[in-house]
Parts: sequence; C-alpha cells; structure tokens
Amino acid sequence: MARADILVVSGYGINCEVETGWAFEKAGADRVIIAHINRVISGEVPLDDFGVLVFPGGFSFGDHIASGRVLGIKVRRQMGEALAAFVRSGRLVLGICNGFQVLVKTGLLPGDDKAIFGPQKVTLAHNDSARYEDRWVTLRADPKNPSPFLRDITLMSCAVRHGEGKFLAAEHEMARIKAHHLIAFQYVDKNGIPTQEYPLNPNGSEQAIAGITNRRGNILGLMPHPEVFITKTQHPHWTRLPDLPEEGAGLRIFRNAVDFVKHEL
Repeated sequence: MARADILVVSGYGINCEVETGWAFEKAGADRVIIAHINRVISGEVPLDDFGVLVFPGGFSFGDHIASGRVLGIKVRRQMGEALAAFVRSGRLVLGICNGFQVLVKTGLLPGDDKAIFGPQKVTLAHNDSARYEDRWVTLRADPKNPSPFLRDITLMSCAVRHGEGKFLAAEHEMARIKAHHLIAFQYVDKNGIPTQEYPLNPNGSEQAIAGITNRRGNILGLMPHPEVFITKTQHPHWTRLPDLPEEGAGLRIFRNAVDFVKHEL
C-alpha cells in the first residue's frame, strides 16, 4: 500500500488552502503539506514526494488580466517540465475554482491528445449575471467519465463562489470534450437534468459544465468548492434535513483521490 501524501499550494492570493488541506486529512491522507508555490518551483518542496497536487480556490494575483491567468503563466513557465512529468506518471492534480481557472489557462485542461500541455482551448468567462455568485448548487457527475476522482458520485450539493465561472469552448472543442467524456460535473435541476436556468446554473456555462477532466482522468478541475461540504453541519439547511448524512457529499472527491493513491498508483 502506497502513502497518500498531498501537496496543497498557497501564495499570491490563494485563500482556500487550509480548508482544502483539512478535507484531505478527513479523507484519510497520510500527510498534507501546504506550501507556497515558490517553494515548489525552487525544489525546496519536491513535487515528486507527493501523489496529489492541489491548486485551491482564491483570487491569485487579484484576478488581474483574467482569473487564474497570471498564476497559470507562472506555473507553465517555471514548473511546466516537472508538472508534465508528474501528470505523465499518473499522479493526480486537482484544481478548485481559481485552481480550475489556472489549469484551463495553462492548457492542462482539457489537455491535448498528444502532449500534457497544449494551447489554451477553453476558458472560464464572467458570469452571465455580471456579478459574483455565492450560492449552493446541485451537481451531477458524468457516469461515463473514468476519472478516479468521480467514483461513486452521482448527485452532489456544493457551493459556488466565483465571478468568472462561465465555461466556454469553441464548437469543435466542445464536440471533442463530449466525445471523449471529459465532462466531470454539470449543474442540474431538481430532477437531476443539466440546466441553463439561473440560478441553478449560476454562471451560464455552456452544456451546464461545472467541471472537466483531461482524457486520462487524473486531472480534475471544477468551479464549485467541495471542500466546504465535508461535514453535515456545513450544509446551510442541515437543521431542516433530518436524513442528511454525517459526512458531507464533497468529502467523496478527496477520499477517492486518497484511495487511488494508496491502492492504485
């Protein structure tokens, strides 16, 4: 059995690293290290020591130019080779909210069929509401997506907290995403059907997309924050939902990652 050592990066306006690290601890990780990204770039914190790399939510570089753009450039230029090797080895990368924006803008997601880093092919634009959205939504995982992050997940309540979360792709790229089952999560209505209706789809994302993976499934990016629903009492209606499980639905993503590293990597 391998160890599940998790690296959560911090710095430059990332601000969800503590709760993300705690989620992995609750999921059974052997070790969780929160480190400034410059310590990873310099090699002081060796990327090869970990089975999962996490880019948490926040407002890296103040969302200047576009959310995740500046940090994405920094990651690709200063740790691109090491990160490509990390992904090629089959280890896991998770990007949440601003972290998803970073992965999109590096070209890691949705990825390229021939290389780890491709050109940027999709984006996360300003919400249709033209304002910051902070609300709870319901997500559906695509059962055809083989990612280990998604195992045993069907519907999941989750919170969104973003101003630029509208997923957009050119027609040919959206066709590729759908053909290869790269959609991880979609915003759905009360019947579990993907929806464009606001506020159920809080940003107007095409195809109601809330998250995607690369083709191999070892990179996941999503706009909602699973780390804010780890325990029952984090749900805004927990006192009115007597059948709500003690564990929050978001914990499954982190446990899936830990289990994969321990038993399959």
